[in-house]
Amino acid sequence: MKNLNFLQGFNATKNRVIFCLWTGEELMSENRLKALWTIYKETACPVLFVTRETLHEWIHPDYPLHPAYEHLSATHKSDYLRCYLMHHYGGGYTDIKQTTKSWVPFFENFESNNALALGYKELAHGMPHLTGGEGEIIQAAHTELIGLCAFIFKPQTQLTRGWYDQVHELLDRNSDALGRNPGRFAQDQKNLTLADGKPSEYPLRWAELLGEILHPLFYLHRAHLLQDNIEPVFFGYR
Repeated sequence: MKNLNFLQGFNATKNRVIFCLWTGEELMSENRLKALWTIYKETACPVLFVTRETLHEWIHPDYPLHPAYEHLSATHKSDYLRCYLMHHYGGGYTDIKQTTKSWVPFFENFESNNALALGYKELAHGMPHLTGGEGEIIQAAHTELIGLCAFIFKPQTQLTRGWYDQVHELLDRNSDALGRNPGRFAQDQKNLTLADGKPSEYPLRWAELLGEILHPLFYLHRAHLLQDNIEPVFFGYR
């Protein structure tokens, strides 16, 4: 009951909390550890590092993880969890990549605005997964959108609800297939050529659980997005 009471009243946005995720069983590389240290050291905000061992502390008893979660690759588990955490608690999220910036000004900027989310201006090559006529329209508008590697969200908004619902609908449709062919390594994805030369039977595309859902939602809500220089360093983190 104590944990339930805490989670019911917890707002990571108001508390300026930044979530980081490491969902795999493998040890973090030296570069990843150094990057994580810069997040703790430079952002000047509380950092919640969520791992396989601590994840249960952030699962709201009224909102369990989707049953298919356990069958996802480690990368897709991270994609799922950033949606879960942003919808229920809000706050910041960053990939474990090096940062040299305090996040205090970003939270201050966000708090003084009516935006639903804050992030860095999306890069053109950050959304090649969108195809077809609608995809081309969204890609052409990338300068109005925000990127996926570091951001701040308000919880329980129309944007996060759409994200959460679409993620769960996707997992509902693929639940049986995921049970038969769960993710076997962090980068597993549909039709990836494996070491034996055969295509992976894992049913989800690389960006299907994150970018293919979130970029169209960002486009839909682009008038309520706030851009700032919150991006991490995009190299030297593996």
